Amino acid sequence: MNASWRGLAVILLTVTVVASLDTFQYSASQSPGHSGLNGFQGSLSPLASGWTKATHPVHPPALAGSMMTYDSRNNVFVLFGGSDGAPLNQTWILDPKTQVWNEVRPRVSPPARADAMLVYDSAAKAVLLFGGWYETPNSSYHRLGDTWSFFVENGTWIPRNPRTSPAPRSDAAVAYDETEGITLLFGGFDGEHYLGDMWYYAFANDTWTDRPSPRLPSPRADGRMTYDPQHRSFFLFSGNDYSDYLFRFHHPADMWRYTWVDNVWTPIFPDQMPMPRDYAVFATNLAFGELLLVGGFGNRTILGDIWTFNTTQLVWRNVSTPGGPSPRMAAVGGYDPVDDVLVLYGGGDDYEVKSDTWFFRYPPPLVGNVVVSSPSPIVGQQVAFSAGIVGGSGTLAQVSWDFGDGKTSKAVSPLHVFGTPGIYRIQFIGQDTRGAQFVWTLDLAVGLF
Repeated sequence: MNASWRGLAVILLTVTVVASLDTFQYSASQSPGHSGLNGFQGSLSPLASGWTKATHPVHPPALAGSMMTYDSRNNVFVLFGGSDGAPLNQTWILDPKTQVWNEVRPRVSPPARADAMLVYDSAAKAVLLFGGWYETPNSSYHRLGDTWSFFVENGTWIPRNPRTSPAPRSDAAVAYDETEGITLLFGGFDGEHYLGDMWYYAFANDTWTDRPSPRLPSPRADGRMTYDPQHRSFFLFSGNDYSDYLFRFHHPADMWRYTWVDNVWTPIFPDQMPMPRDYAVFATNLAFGELLLVGGFGNRTILGDIWTFNTTQLVWRNVSTPGGPSPRMAAVGGYDPVDDVLVLYGGGDDYEVKSDTWFFRYPPPLVGNVVVSSPSPIVGQQVAFSAGIVGGSGTLAQVSWDFGDGKTSKAVSPLHVFGTPGIYRIQFIGQDTRGAQFVWTLDLAVGLF
């Protein structure tokens, strides 16, 4: 990777989506309800499960590599900076209840930048900004090492003046630990080198402190980290640790958990993992105690999937469903526990930088494709049935088929032979691990010959 690499991957590659359908396919969806974890209850909201696109006409400009965080005191999201071809220093606030964006125009703002660190410190009731990159008029790129705070109540940015700071960088992984009252930073990119150091910031005494650990993840940039209060742990996923002048990235295929009290990083080896990637959105869903991962860039592909990670069982499940945001990278987002929604804004693909806002409520609806090998089978013919269910919790706990002739099956893809001609009511029921059901029925005519 050369020194002029921005840290924001604006080289966006073509995504080709290939759909393969069998002979006779039916589609349907079911929108299940849900109950919270440990008595957690979000407020009532008109948003349905799955994805909903906001339609308010006022919003930030089309941006990639901006920074956004959730202010739990005021129940709003704060967005700062990003790039629309050049770094900006605008400040915007999103009210997730009304889905309305408003630009804030402070008297003083941090210098323009992209791919910086932005978190909300709930103890200080302040948004914290560190680092990022900017471009000079002669098209050279530089990293920042300054620290700022922003207060939503009065719309004010205030520079902080710690005696020591991490080296200037962009693209670090960062999250706030509400139990310890510290912001943890790992890695990043300084314009020439991938970084693998760890620091924490204490707002009360305006101090950045280096935090060595016996074992650290490999140096990287653009990995994503979030904090899980249920297990008092940080979780780090993937990133990039190499790129050449053709932007051929290498993405570490790993996931790590860090516990502050032990100062220990532990690698996690789930049964399956999402494609390694960078520039994703990664947030903690407090209602279910799970982590949500959306989009990003991996294997030279711009991604549009959404995965959930159970921090108790340590398992990933793909919960992608149709109808959500288009594939994108370098979007920003976060989780609002009051309204129990994940927010996603902006990002880019091959063709454009985006300015759309999306809301995601987990779990999404169960969506199914049921396939019958023949639309008009005859007596004695072997008929293949199959069901592909996506969404929900990401895992089917049980399935059942009723073929209408007194025979049933618990297989996902059974074979069946009808003994006499007639019209048979076929019923399929799939149930996920959270109890949501997908129900499908079909009247299938079976002929004599």
